[in-house]
Amino acid sequence: MTADFDEIVLPEPPSLRRAVFLGVLRTGFAAAAWLLVGALLVVLTGFILAGVRGEHFAEVTQRGALVGRPEYASTESNCCSGLGYSLHMDLDLTARGAIGGASTVTGVVHEGLTGAITAEMPPAAGTPIGDALNRGRPAKDATKAFLATLPDSVVASAVVEFGTPLSANEFLGLVPNSLRAQVFLSSPYDEPIASWQVSDLGGFQNWVSRLSGDDDGALRELGAPPLEQLRSLAADPHVTGAVVERLALTQLRALLADPRVESLNIATVGFDPARQFPTS
Repeated sequence: MTADFDEIVLPEPPSLRRAVFLGVLRTGFAAAAWLLVGALLVVLTGFILAGVRGEHFAEVTQRGALVGRPEYASTESNCCSGLGYSLHMDLDLTARGAIGGASTVTGVVHEGLTGAITAEMPPAAGTPIGDALNRGRPAKDATKAFLATLPDSVVASAVVEFGTPLSANEFLGLVPNSLRAQVFLSSPYDEPIASWQVSDLGGFQNWVSRLSGDDDGALRELGAPPLEQLRSLAADPHVTGAVVERLALTQLRALLADPRVESLNIATVGFDPARQFPTS
């Protein structure tokens, strides 16, 4: 005859339960610590990459996005978010040649982890200078006849082209109020265009000197001339043309009459309320 016996469960000693609990707790703390170390390494690596890549990205992007876009001026730029793994720049732009003020538009340039650059920039079409360049070079007689139809109270912005390239000093002596003018270093009507501020042609040479063949893809995406052309222009920069803004008709007629001027392409005409306030 067999008797049924209930299974006897021996209670665990309190010290064993405590040891198991502490082991699980230590494992959890160790895992959390490693996760924290990993996250800190990711952030630290991102900051290092930002320092290494960000400065060159900002230099190439900020200048490269504008050197081939004489129709825009940059009022401000914001760089370089993304911890270095990806870089991002916003450019606040205004249209050159506008009379009576112009709204700000934004251009965006992004560089991924592989170094590939993509750019979303506003088009040249619809801007005074972009449309003037698209129309092409007018004959001087046609421009003279057009200016004769305008009242003397208006001002105009234009693209001026020189038959023989000028030095910076020659240009500054010819064009009134031109210290901050955007000038063409290549022909205004030939693509790709290279332009720069006339008072900073040394800055153009310095910028080009810091570029390398690895930047050609970025320059192409930004709409800038290739490095070979930029180096050729930087070797001896001369002014082949310029964007002149808000000049009186008397000033434009004087430019048109100068034998060094090949063409004067009127981009926009209007009444400028700012002319009520004299400038020094």
